[in-house]
Amino acid sequence: MREMSDTIQDLAMAYGERNTIEACSVFLTKLNNAENKRVMSTAIRIFAIDILKRDLGFYLVSGSVSKSAAQHMIELQNVLIKDLAANVDHILSSLNVPFDQLYVPVATDF
Repeated sequence: MREMSDTIQDLAMAYGERNTIEACSVFLTKLNNAENKRVMSTAIRIFAIDILKRDLGFYLVSGSVSKSAAQHMIELQNVLIKDLAANVDHILSSLNVPFDQLYVPVATDF
C-alpha cells in the first residue's frame, strides 16, 4: 500500500485536473462576450501551465517537454498573469464578495 500510495494519489490528481480542464473548455464555449471569453481563457491557461510546472522536472527528464519549451512556458505564464492582473478588480466584483471582505485592515498596518 505504501509503495503505491503516491502513484494512486498522482493518478487521482491527474484525473481531477483533466476533468477540470475539460469542464473549463466546455464553459468557454458557452460564453458569448468576447472579453469575458478572453479573460477566462487567460485564467484557465494560467491554471494549466501551473499544473505542468508542478511536474516539469519529470516532463523534462522523460523528454516530453524540451528545455526551450519549458522556458517559454514559464515566460508565457508570467505574461498571462500580468494580463489577468489588469482585470483583477472586475473578476473580484463578478464574484460578489463584499469589498470590506477582500481587504484585511491589519495587512496594511505594517
